Amino acid sequence: MTRTQRRAAVKLAKQLLSDQEFQHLLGIEADDNGFGYDHFGMEKESVILAFAFASYLHKYYFRVLSKGIENVPLCGRAILTPNHSGVIPIDASMLAVDVLFRMKKPRVLRAMVDNFAGFLPFVNVFFNRVGQVVGARRNFEDLLRHDQLLAVFPEGAKGTGKLFSERYKLLRFNVGFVELSLRYKAPIVPVSIIGPEEQAPMIGNIKPLARMLGFPYFPITPFFPWLGPLGAIPMPVRYHVTYGEPIHLYEEYGPETINNPERIRMLADRVQMIVQDMIVHGLDERQSVFA
Repeated sequence: MTRTQRRAAVKLAKQLLSDQEFQHLLGIEADDNGFGYDHFGMEKESVILAFAFASYLHKYYFRVLSKGIENVPLCGRAILTPNHSGVIPIDASMLAVDVLFRMKKPRVLRAMVDNFAGFLPFVNVFFNRVGQVVGARRNFEDLLRHDQLLAVFPEGAKGTGKLFSERYKLLRFNVGFVELSLRYKAPIVPVSIIGPEEQAPMIGNIKPLARMLGFPYFPITPFFPWLGPLGAIPMPVRYHVTYGEPIHLYEEYGPETINNPERIRMLADRVQMIVQDMIVHGLDERQSVFA
C-alpha cells in the first residue's frame, strides 16, 4: 500500500475496534525494512486492518473461547502445533486473532500456509501482508532465526480434508517441526481447537475434480455444492482453543538427535499424543457444538 492507503487502513481499523483493542494492535512490532514491509512481506497496517475485520468473526460468529494463553511466550521464538480441520482453514485465522488480541503484548502469529496458496494470485500477496508465510523449510528456518512466533499444522492440508466420520482423530504428524525445534531451541506449544470439525461436515471428496483444479480435495458437505457459493459458508459453531504448557524438547535431547530419524519420529508422535489428549479433554468439557 502507499502511505496514504496505510493511513486510511489504520483510520478504518480504528472505527472497527474499541479504543482498547485499537491501542493494543498499535503495539504490534514490525521490523520495517524501509519499504513498509518486514523481511517476510508483512505490513503492519495490513495486519491491523485485516485483524480488525477478522475480530468480528472471532467475537460474534465463532464466539471463540480460549484458555492457557499465558503458555504462549511473550517474546522469542516458539512453535504452536494445533490440530487442523474444517474444510476451509478458518481455524488458522481464528487462532491468529486469538493470540493477537489475548496476549498481554500483541504478537503476530506467523502461520505456515499450504504451498498451493503461494501460487494463487492476490491470495499469496494478501497472506504475506498479514504476516503469513508459505510453508517452505527455508521460510520456517528464517522465521525462527528472527525469533518469530510460528504456527505449524503438523497434519498438513490433509487435516482440513478429513471426512466427518474421522473428526477429532489426528492424522499422523509430520516431523519437520520437531527437527527445527531442536536445531533452533524453540519451545513447542501444543494447541487444541474444538469446533471447526463441525462447521462444514465433509461427507465426500471428488478427487478427480480436486486434481483438475489443483486443490488438495474437493469437498461434499450437506450444503456444498448443492447451495452453490452459499453452501461454502461455515456453520456458526463455537470454537474452543486451549494452549498447553510449552514442551522444551531441546532440553532433553541434544542437537545430534536431528540425525536420528527414529527418535525424531518418536518425538513427533509424543507431541501428537499430547494434542490428541487435549482434544479428548476438550470434547469431554464441551456442552454442545454451538455453546
